[in-house]
Formats: sequence, C-alpha cells, structure tokens
Amino acid sequence: IFTEELGAILRHPDTGDEHPGRFLSVVFRNTDALARTDGLMPITVAALLTAGPTDDRPLICELIAINGNEAEADVAAFFRAYARTVIRPTLAMYLLYGIAFEAHQQNSLVLFNHAGHPRKLLIRDFGDGRSFAPLFEERGHCLKPFTQRGILPTTFDEDISLVRSFVIDACFVCHLHEIALCLTEQYGLAGNSPWRILREETEEAFDALRPRVSSDEFWLRERAAFLEDPWPTRSVLRMHLERYRDYRVEHQLPNPMTEAE
Repeated sequence: IFTEELGAILRHPDTGDEHPGRFLSVVFRNTDALARTDGLMPITVAALLTAGPTDDRPLICELIAINGNEAEADVAAFFRAYARTVIRPTLAMYLLYGIAFEAHQQNSLVLFNHAGHPRKLLIRDFGDGRSFAPLFEERGHCLKPFTQRGILPTTFDEDISLVRSFVIDACFVCHLHEIALCLTEQYGLAGNSPWRILREETEEAFDALRPRVSSDEFWLRERAAFLEDPWPTRSVLRMHLERYRDYRVEHQLPNPMTEAE
C-alpha cells in the first residue's frame, strides 16, 4: 500500500467552512512501494486499458505478447493469474478485517515481472475506503471513525452490506469486469470464459480463507453475495446530479459470474 502520512485542506478563516478549499487540498503519500528491488514493474490498472503507441492495442496486450504467444489458452492463463493477484488480497482484507479498499482502475497498481506476469497488487487512496468495525476488532485492532458534520461515515458497526458493495463495485465491476471485457474484445474469447475464470478464482479465494473467517454463517452469506446475488454498483450520474448529498446511492447489476459455471 501507499501509506498516507499527511493531509491538509484550506478552511475559511472565519467560518471554518472547508468547501471553498476543496481544490486546495493535498494528501502526501509514501511512495517507497515504488522503489522496487525485486525486479517487478508497477503499472496503474487504468493504463493497461489504454492504447499503446505502436499498434493502438491496449497495453495489457503487450504484456500478454511478451512471450510471443497470444493464443486463447495463453490469454486465459494470463487473466487467471491477474484475477488471482487482485482477488486474493482484496477478499482477505474484507473477509478477515472488514476493510474495503477502493480497488478500481485508478487506485490499483499491479506489479508485473519481466515476463509480463502479474505478481502483486498495490493499493492507494484510502479516503473513500470503508470498514466494518466488529471484524476489525475481532482481530485485536481498533479503528477510530472519522466524523465531521456534512461527511457521511465510512466505518460501520451493524450493517456490512455497505462495505461489501464497495468491494464489489470498485474491484469486480469497475476493475476485473472491465479487464474481462477488454480481453474478450481484443481476442474474441469464446462465450463467457473470462467470467468463468473470475468465478473459479473467487471460489478458490473463499475456500482458502474459510478456515480463518469468523464463522461459517458469515462465510456462506458473503460467498453468495459475491458469486450468486446481483452486484451493487454506485449510481454515479444520480450522485453527481444530487451534488453527492449521499454517495451511497446504488443500483443492482446482473452478476456475470452466475451464468459462468
């Protein structure tokens, strides 16, 4: 992760109002995670979907082509490794600690080796992250919620669904699903094979974490929410129109993994 060591925002000297200073705020992050000694190269996920300068194909295609093979089996193997790299740590933090990283394309960096294989995940920007306090406290930690008038809470005590929906929307809808769509378009992958891979990797992540999860009831409920239930996603247009009075406005999307068995 990129630890956030200092943040500042301009307040009105008389009223204390922070709204006028929203364009004069800053967060200082420790970037030591980029100083690699392991030969891995960090790439922001949004860049993977951007057309390269040589052939206008997304950068992710260049990584797949490094070894000279772009057959469907090679693309599938790449995506499986990619999905595992992203899903395992994201679900572990959520299921074990109740922490939801905003692991969408802007905040996620994937570390690739010289052969173009995904190896690790880096996460930045914790301002919008959400957490479920009871799970965090079960692990012996305490997170003091940030509270301020006019700012909706991001730490919850009773309802974990708002934390779960954050994981699904950022990581699965806005990140992994978009990668799957890109590879399907670029390589003409058959049927729903990328989403079958997503399902299998999600199932394996749940299975690997089950011995460490607080209860079987919780594990079963969360597994169904990710693999079977419709996916919640943020209603961004409505939030913009309402000037973000409530940033938790959501709607449901069909879960693409339900038909990918």
